[in-house]
Formats: sequence, structure tokens, C-alpha cells
Amino acid sequence: MKPSKTSALETEVSELKTLVSNLLNKVNKLTSENTALREEIRHLKKLKGQPRIRPNKKATQDGKDNEDSKPASASGNTPPPKSKRPRPQQPGRTAKPSPSSIREEVCLAEDVQGSWKSKGYKDFTQVDVNLEFTTTRYRREVWLTPEGQTVIAPLPAHVKGRFGDNLTAMVLDLYHSCSVTQPLLLDWLHSHGCPISEGKLNDLLIHGHEQFHQEREDILETGIACSRVLLVDDTGARHDGKNGYCTVIGNETFTVFASTSSKSRVNFLTLLQGQRRSHVLNPVAISYMKQVELANKWVDVLSVYGETHFLDKAAWEAFLNDHQLFPKEQRRKATEAVLKAGLLNNGFPEAMIIHSDGARQFDTAFEHSLCWFHASRPLAKLIPANKQERAARDWMEKQYWHLYDDIEAYCLNPTAARKAEIKQDFNRWVTTQVDFPDLCYVLGKLYRAREELLLILEYPWLPLHNNLSERQIREYVKRRKISGGTRSSLGQSCRDTFASLKKTCRLHAVSFSRYLKDRISGTGTIPRLSDMVREKSVQLMNRSAYEF
Repeated sequence: MKPSKTSALETEVSELKTLVSNLLNKVNKLTSENTALREEIRHLKKLKGQPRIRPNKKATQDGKDNEDSKPASASGNTPPPKSKRPRPQQPGRTAKPSPSSIREEVCLAEDVQGSWKSKGYKDFTQVDVNLEFTTTRYRREVWLTPEGQTVIAPLPAHVKGRFGDNLTAMVLDLYHSCSVTQPLLLDWLHSHGCPISEGKLNDLLIHGHEQFHQEREDILETGIACSRVLLVDDTGARHDGKNGYCTVIGNETFTVFASTSSKSRVNFLTLLQGQRRSHVLNPVAISYMKQVELANKWVDVLSVYGETHFLDKAAWEAFLNDHQLFPKEQRRKATEAVLKAGLLNNGFPEAMIIHSDGARQFDTAFEHSLCWFHASRPLAKLIPANKQERAARDWMEKQYWHLYDDIEAYCLNPTAARKAEIKQDFNRWVTTQVDFPDLCYVLGKLYRAREELLLILEYPWLPLHNNLSERQIREYVKRRKISGGTRSSLGQSCRDTFASLKKTCRLHAVSFSRYLKDRISGTGTIPRLSDMVREKSVQLMNRSAYEF
């Protein structure tokens, strides 16, 4: 029996309804996905979304608005956003200094009458400059003795060369403080009537500065010996047409720059040694080898030598070659071990803490503290796909900065109970379960770094961030953008040296221009910077925290 036409029509209608329903579901799904993608694009482009207009408040019977009394938090106080939270303001670095000298001149009024009464003076201060290059010709007497010997009158004691101390100091100040390039500096000198050649200008910039190089080394040695924490960072620095790196080492008392071709852990340990390079194989080195999991075969081979000192890097490399320790990774770990042992043998503080942005070349040899600002960057870089993921990311980031504020308050008044509470809050926060895979991955990384982030609870004088070294190394970034890189090794050393001296002078409120004049002229009125570093370190040791 054939099905009736009515039955067939009902079947077709049912199939069409199913098809339409499926298509509507697919359209709704695509619409939701399209909306989410548009929101993501708007978020990435930092565009404003749709305005959220709150509904009007309902007026009460007495005509007054009904105030929303619902608190935003349990305490009833809503903390402002991180960027708007009040912070203690440090004295501005752009504040004008006091005049170095004042010349007074009395201005007399005209047509003074006898009946007038004098009311003293009203001061007006004008600042001006008289920039003038002077060339002095010293006519030195020449005599010839009966024996045929020529005698020439000596130059005055302050004359050390063709160009005076003030000119040399000004050239160095303009080049290193004002970031003036060498061609522009030469053009400026010529436009003001200074008879100097391009070659001689280059000589003034890089030659004859041994005293400055030595003072930089003294600053590094004294700064390390008097410090509890070192803030470190690095950036790119081209040299001789090749990419290299510049590492900054310092804290609130000193700053030292060092440019090298590598930024490995071996390079960092070598920089910490300064001028006293030392490779020592002893129980400290063996312990480090075990810590970094050097192969047991090589640990057993090197352990039999006890206390062994190597003259230099070449002697250590030859020792490794004699024992056929050629694998690159194993060789690196062994070298790190002898460098660390050499540091401690030279008096490097074993309890030193290295504070960095999380770069791996800084985190193994000594106790390591992590910058909270850098640790938060992966949270800010997350790209949520929908409102739920964005809300989860924003909430976790907000709680992160609440923890930051709690630790900042703890450092001012540390207690054992508060320390335990903050640790518990951090562990609870970092183990929060969220339906956002990328956020879970970031939280996992922060969980593994929790000991470095919370080290400040053990040492409240540690900084929470690495802003100081970031500001200091910006000097090199600015110079790299303006001048590119250096060509000669002497030019590279001078750039490191004068950048170190300038930043250290600024930390101690010493005029870099006056410092240069003092050192070049040999006056000696400004104390050694290493002595200033030692004195300020003693003052900071008596405080509960550094003021970064």
C-alpha cells in the first residue's frame, strides 16, 4: 500500500523543520563566534567597546535619589586601580640646583628726591652664559749653553697638553651626558671657533682615561663587598658590527656597565669577578656541579684534585682538554662551578642575593629574587577569547596586585604571622582553578617561581621590582639608538666606564660635570666614588629596606 500524499508531505515538513533548526543553531553559533572575534580584535587594537550606560536611579517618594549602598568589597572600601593608587613621591630629579656662584650688582634709581624714604632693595636674578674658546700662546724662552745644550723654559704646571682640562671635561660631558654624537660634537665645536681636528676629538674621548677605568673597577669591587643584593639586567649592545650585550650590575649605591659578546651565566660570573679573575676547583665547586647535575663521571674525575687554583682561563681550558671534557653542556657547568668558587675565594659575599627580571643566566649560582612586575607580564599578555576568560584574567590580575600591596605593607612592618598569611594567600591564589588553558599555564609558571617571588618575605629589605636597573640600562638603549655601536675595544671600554661613573654620580647627588673637571684637573676636592659607595651602604644597612 502506497503512503498517502498527506503522510509524505508531513515527512518533508518534518525534515525541513529539522534542517532549519540545525541551520539556526549553526547561525547562532557563528554569530556568537563572530561577536567574540570582534571583541578580541577591539581589545587587541585597544579600541573602546560599546558604552555601558547605567540605568537611571529610581527616585524615592521624597524626591531624593536612592543611593546604591551596596559595598564593592567586604570592607566597604573599593581599592582604586593599580595605576591610580597613591604612591610616595620621591623628590624630583629635575629640580633646579642652587647657583654655583652669584655676582651682585646694584641698580640705582634715577632722579631720587630728598623726601623719598629708602625701603632697601628688590632682588632680580638673571642667569647667563659666556661660552668662549681661548687660545693661549706660551712664548717659551730658548737658551743655548756654552756646552751646546739647548734649554727651553717649562710650561706652567696646569698646562698638560694642547687642549686644556676644562675643554676635555666639557667634551666628555657633552658626549656622555648629553648623548651628542661625535660628528655633531665636532661640528658644534667648529661653529664656536674651537680649532680641533676630528682625530684629536677622538683622542680626547677614548685615550688617557686610565684613572677613570680604575675608578670604575674600584666601584664594582667596593659595591659588591658592601651590598646584600645586586640588581642586574642586560640589553643588546653592538660592537664592531656584531651583536653583543651590555650587563648592568648595581643597586641604590652604585651602577656598573659591562659590554661583552655573550650573556651566559659564565659571562655573568666572570663580570662579578671584576679585575681579580680566578678559577678555583675545590669542594665549593664540586658542590655546585652536583647542584646543576653535572654527570657523575666528571664529578668523580674532578673531585680527586682537592684545592686547585688555575692561573687564568687558558689554564682552566687546557685542564679540561687534558681530561677530554669536551661536551659543551658539561664543560659549561664545570666552568660555572670554578668561577663561583673563585668568587667566594676572593671574598664575594656567599649570602648575596641576585635580583633580576627572571633571565636564566642570573638565577643559579646564588640565591635569586624575582621582579614582581616582570612576573606579571604574562598575565597582561593573555588574549581571552570570550567574556568569561577575560573576566577570569582580570580577576586573577587584580588579586595579584593586591598580593603585591600586601607584601609592600609587610616590608614596612614584618611579622611572622603576617608572613605566613601572605604565603597562604599566594598559594591559594596561584592554585585557583580557572576554565582558561592559557591562564592555567601562566599560573603554573608562577607556581614554580613562587620561592623567588616570596623571597622578600624572608628578607624585607629586598626590592619588589627591578625598576632601578631598568632605568639605569635605559642609558645604553638610548645611546644605541642614537650612535649605533662602538668600533674599537677602547671605545667600548670608555662607553662602559663613563656610563658607570655618570650613573653612580647621580645616585650620590654629585654633578658629573664637576666630577670630570675635578678628576682631569687633579684637584681632588670630590671624594672617591668608591668611598661614597661604602659610606652610603653603611647607612642603608641600618634601614629596614632599600628605597628603590
